[in-house]
Parts: sequence; structure tokens; C-alpha cells
Amino acid sequence: MRFKKTPSFAFTDTPRKRAALRRKQQREREALPLFAEQIAEAQPTEDEEMARRADLSNAQEVRWRSDRAAEWRKARRMIDTLPAAERRAVRRAWDCAPYPADPSRLLGVLHSYSLGKIDLKRPPFPLSKTDGSGARIANLFATPDLFVTILKARDIAEDPDSYPLAERHAAYHHLQAAASKNKDRKRAMQDRVLASDLFLRLGEMEETHA
Repeated sequence: MRFKKTPSFAFTDTPRKRAALRRKQQREREALPLFAEQIAEAQPTEDEEMARRADLSNAQEVRWRSDRAAEWRKARRMIDTLPAAERRAVRRAWDCAPYPADPSRLLGVLHSYSLGKIDLKRPPFPLSKTDGSGARIANLFATPDLFVTILKARDIAEDPDSYPLAERHAAYHHLQAAASKNKDRKRAMQDRVLASDLFLRLGEMEETHA
């Protein structure tokens, strides 16, 4: 299932941070000149402060990674409670979703699905896999050697088993594009239904060849 690798946020000790610390500590001393010496004694050295910030940064990252992992587990539990067909459809849709593959986004998709706002038979995005950032890995509809006419796309959708998987992807994209631009509402709806059925068949084929 699609996911985005957790980035690392290691603290870096830089001359700029040390200079900013010196200015900050100087302002603190100048704010109370009568107690400047006492304030200076209580102020940490640059090395001590940088070490403290590094420890704080590491602790924050541990908490952030733990929270993120908990969200992934929550999302997976929600998916696992669904019937098998819905479970496959959700995973298929998530692998094609144009959103960053973060657990919060997946939980949002699951919440929208639970409210009936997402129709897995007619997803609001094309059926082609996306990477962790949500960018299309490949747009088969735009590939010259896989370009199909709308008539051929309809033929493929009517009898998908007679065509290669790549041509089915191209046909799906073409049907989606044609339906969105067609002013003939009846024909547009027919193309959307064909695309919907093809979407489900594509998912079945991808699982068979996985």
C-alpha cells in the first residue's frame, strides 16, 4: 500500500544559531543591567545550549514518528474491518490517489468514504498509480504508442479481457477525459459507467498479476 517515507529532522549546530544565541543572551543581560552578572552566570554556554536543543529535537522527532506510526496503524485497522471487496477497492483507490501518502491523508480518505462522499466505483481521480508525493508514476493516456481513440476506448471497456493491461489503462484515461468534456450528458454518463466498470476490472487484473 502506498506510503511516504518518514523524513529525518536532525538538529544542526550552525554558526548562525550560535550568533543568535549570543545576541539573545546579551539582550537578557542588558534588560536588567543591575543583575547582569547574576544573569550571565545562569546562562548556559553555547555548547550546553546546542546540546540541549539537539536532545529536544531528537525527543520531538521520536514523538512525531510514534504519532505517525500510530496513525498508520489506526488506518490499517479501519481498512481491515471492511469487507474484502471494499478493502481491495480502498487500497486500490489509495494507490492511485493524488494526495501525499501520509497517514493523515489516508484517514481523511477513509473518513470521507465512511460518510459516502467517495464513490469507489467512480473515484474523483484517474486509475494510475501515484508516488509518495501524489504525482502520477505514469500517464499512459499521454503515451504516444498507447494512445487510443474514444471509439477504441469504448471497445476496450466493453471487452477488457481481449486487450493488454496497458491499453486498458489508456482506455480508462480516455473515457474519463471524454466524459468530462462531452456536452452530450447521456453519452458522457455512458462513458463514465464504462470507465467505472473498467476501473474495477483494472484493479482485479493488477491484483492477479501482483
